Amino acid sequence: MRPLVALAYYPLWAVAVTVAVTALRLGRNVGRGLVALCFFLAFWVTGLILLETDGTLALAEHVLPSGIIVAAGLAHAYADVAGASRRPVALAYAVSAAVALLGVSSPRLLYGPGARSPGPLFFPLAVVMAVASIGVGVHLARSMLAARGLQQRRIAALFFGSVLATLGGGFVVVLRVLGLGDVLLGAPVLLLAILLVAYAVLIGELGRSRRVFAQGLAYAGLTALLSSLGLVVFFKVLPALAPGAGASLPWLVFVVFLAALPSDPLRMFVVEHLGRRLFDRPIGVRDLAEEIERVEVRADQAERLAELGRLASAVAHEIRNPLGVIAAQTKLLERQGAKPETVASLRAQVDRARRFLDDLLRYSRPRPLELSEVDALAALRLAATQVRQIVGEGAPPIEIAAAPSGPIFVEADRGAFLDVATALLQNAAIALDGSAEGRIRAGVARGEGFVTVCVEDNGPGVPEEIEARLFEPFVTGRGRDAKHPGTGLGLAVAARWLERHGGSLRHERAPGGGARFVARWPERAARAG
Repeated sequence: MRPLVALAYYPLWAVAVTVAVTALRLGRNVGRGLVALCFFLAFWVTGLILLETDGTLALAEHVLPSGIIVAAGLAHAYADVAGASRRPVALAYAVSAAVALLGVSSPRLLYGPGARSPGPLFFPLAVVMAVASIGVGVHLARSMLAARGLQQRRIAALFFGSVLATLGGGFVVVLRVLGLGDVLLGAPVLLLAILLVAYAVLIGELGRSRRVFAQGLAYAGLTALLSSLGLVVFFKVLPALAPGAGASLPWLVFVVFLAALPSDPLRMFVVEHLGRRLFDRPIGVRDLAEEIERVEVRADQAERLAELGRLASAVAHEIRNPLGVIAAQTKLLERQGAKPETVASLRAQVDRARRFLDDLLRYSRPRPLELSEVDALAALRLAATQVRQIVGEGAPPIEIAAAPSGPIFVEADRGAFLDVATALLQNAAIALDGSAEGRIRAGVARGEGFVTVCVEDNGPGVPEEIEARLFEPFVTGRGRDAKHPGTGLGLAVAARWLERHGGSLRHERAPGGGARFVARWPERAARAG
């Protein structure tokens, strides 16, 4: 094998296999298609390596046609990412299997010895594959333009990866068979294709899973570097240290064993030490042990909160039943001619008690996060619509500033994002209820890895006496006799949602009077608990 071919294709094979195995081991949202595509790309590179190795040239002639399975892997990966039909995937695998069997049984139908000349079926098959590749490319391009956000980026990575894989794979082989080029030309193109597939794999992971996956790849690289140095020592130095200059196999095994014994702890020590310098939250063995201790403490606290949640549920159940009876009796009083003011007062108090129970349950029994990509501006507009319905006719105008650079996406729990936006807008709307000059301005901005949602009003502002405890439970600036009495849990729930995402919620005094609340959501969620 030529040194340049080894230098070009060995790293491609290693990168493809590393991404595939890491995704298989650590990935949670990858899907089988992307993992299979990584393995198939590694298999294709293996065929090119065999083709350029004198001792395996005959084997390569039988293996090389099986590289068409990359196209099947691409169809499989696209079906996973876009949620498309599985029928084309089955068809792609069937066609790939047929071509592979043809190559295994009769490679001379495709090309001559050493894949240096075309066979009788070479040109017909090349035309069919070219037409199929163009059709797949057009379909991927249309899907990419129709998709949005994370899905669009993943399909785009697959589209450009498929184009590059076709150019660096099948097209380069065609050039070789026709004597117009060398397989070495495909190395940089295939490297870009593999990196694009790796990108599609990585961004498909959400929250903590993405961080673990990225660190897994980094640790694999550090381990490979240390292992290569260790193997050099084994092959070059240790045989000379064995008694008898390495002539005795038992002595050689004995010496290698003793030398290898401390190598793994040493490797782990170096990799984990470097990992602490490279990452904020590394995943080394000691780091995971320390994290387990912290998790145990949090689990104890969570168990106490869960006990509080169970108590809150029991209390809520016991209170809801009397509330239902009171609501039914209110209807009966209304039919019997009770004063409208009395009936309205009873209903208002029942609704207030129900809201309090709902807020209490949301605070005391938080559900697990379900991360997805959220269009922040669209969600903010939906929250504004809900607030207008809640507040009613007295709701002040809510101005939602348009994002200058198009849609802004954030990785978050959609329900949590809506809860926070609704709580902030509702508080502002209630503070301005009945004010003729009242106005609310809200907007979304992106910067420094965060998506910021800002809600500002020109109302009376937050009372100074509760400002320091604003995000604590049961703290409210609205009294019991207010038109819209508060439970004191809305902002506490909102702050907890943001904390669980790795973000923050803060209050500021607006320059012209009133209140301003700023919710900072990590663009890529730092936590998933």
